[in-house]
Amino acid sequence: MSKSLSERSLSAIVWASLDKLGGSVMSFVVTIILARLLSPEDFGLVAMVMIFFEFSAVFVESGFSTALIREKTISEADKSTTFIFNLIASVVLYGVLFACAPYIAAFFEQPLLTLIIRILGISLIVNAFSIVQHSVLIQQIDFKTQTIVRSAAVLVSGGVAVFLAFRGWGVWSLVARYALLDLMTTILFWVLGRWRPSMQFSRESFRRLFGFGSKILAAAVLDKFFVHIYKLIIGKFFAAATLGFYTQANNFTNMVINTLFRTVQSVTYPVLAKLQDDREKLKAGYRKMLQLSSFIIIPAMTVLGVLAEPILVTLVGEKWLPAVPMLQLLCLSGLTYHFSTVNLNMLLVLGRSDLSLKLEVIKKVNIAIAIVVGLQFGIYGLIIGEVVASYVNLVINAFYSKKFLRYALGEQVRDILPTVAFSVLVGGLLFFLKDLPLASGVLHLVLLSAIGAGAYLGLHFVAKTEEMQFIRHTIIPKTWQLMGKKA
Repeated sequence: MSKSLSERSLSAIVWASLDKLGGSVMSFVVTIILARLLSPEDFGLVAMVMIFFEFSAVFVESGFSTALIREKTISEADKSTTFIFNLIASVVLYGVLFACAPYIAAFFEQPLLTLIIRILGISLIVNAFSIVQHSVLIQQIDFKTQTIVRSAAVLVSGGVAVFLAFRGWGVWSLVARYALLDLMTTILFWVLGRWRPSMQFSRESFRRLFGFGSKILAAAVLDKFFVHIYKLIIGKFFAAATLGFYTQANNFTNMVINTLFRTVQSVTYPVLAKLQDDREKLKAGYRKMLQLSSFIIIPAMTVLGVLAEPILVTLVGEKWLPAVPMLQLLCLSGLTYHFSTVNLNMLLVLGRSDLSLKLEVIKKVNIAIAIVVGLQFGIYGLIIGEVVASYVNLVINAFYSKKFLRYALGEQVRDILPTVAFSVLVGGLLFFLKDLPLASGVLHLVLLSAIGAGAYLGLHFVAKTEEMQFIRHTIIPKTWQLMGKKA
């Protein structure tokens, strides 16, 4: 007998959590070690080229993976058609990047970027070989295989990068890290995955998948462009070191988001897609997703913002102190990420990628205004504009939730008020404790984090919030039950 959807979902969350806690934590540890060994300029150089790779990757994928994941069943024609398209697109885009590399280097006034782009760009083709395998595993809610693949790839690529950094390779240790990560990931997906392309191209599959995916592509192009436009502008108008500081601040906020929220997001999209025809269950699912993700993300971002200085100084060294105010501002923006994503995912589950695209266009106009205004006040004006735009865009993202699920922004805010209130209280407590000589170094951070976590969970426990009750009476018992079955 096949597992129920709830059992498969819980198993997926366990493995996805191991993936994020394993892969993301290992990746973060590698980043910290490299940050101590390398200069902010090295990180800035790689950040400049990653703008173009991530942007190109959107065109290679072209929304096909999202279209595949929301399918209830995926035919062989669907998979092979997607594989062929991804591969052809990757070769074409690598050719474009190869030819444009000298012009990109001239734009940033960094000659070394030409060679870096031409070497790292090969990863576009390498990644194209694993897009379908990855999508099939997500659609099947198989996160165990993904966890094994990513953990092994992160470990090998990170180990090589650290070794090269110790040997004085500088920026090339970062290049090796990203290139090996993509290569190892693709190889392991082919070794552990069961699917192999049949090399059949179906026009019907292409039209159907691209009909949905094209809207995702257009929205993703806008999103990637405006996500990276900050790095593009910083890299052009400010020193490479400034971009390095901004990138490092982003690394810390992304660590929290990747580890604590994208675990839930990656599992719930394919699960909720199977409930797309039942609006009441879909609303209940999204309501629970918002509450649980807020339960984790909001206090984590609050603690990261309050303890930004001791965290950076302790983990990556005093040379990264200029990144402290950037990190604190980005934490304010990071508080909205899960909120916005929950609302946007709802549209994709319902198949309304057209409305998702419409919202992206509106939001990008808002971001463009914030950039133009913020840039007049230097680097911090630019980042403050990013923060303000994220909150305005949150309101925009929630617009259709009221129409389709009767889950308005006001109701969403009421659902997470206890979490917000308790996070503010804990943040205030840590603000007064952070300068006390409780301990030194990493032990000081561990002690402050433990105090904050204990106070936060204690407040939820005493208040008997929905989140705490759900964790105590549903998640914990079912997780133990699942682990017992595996044992």
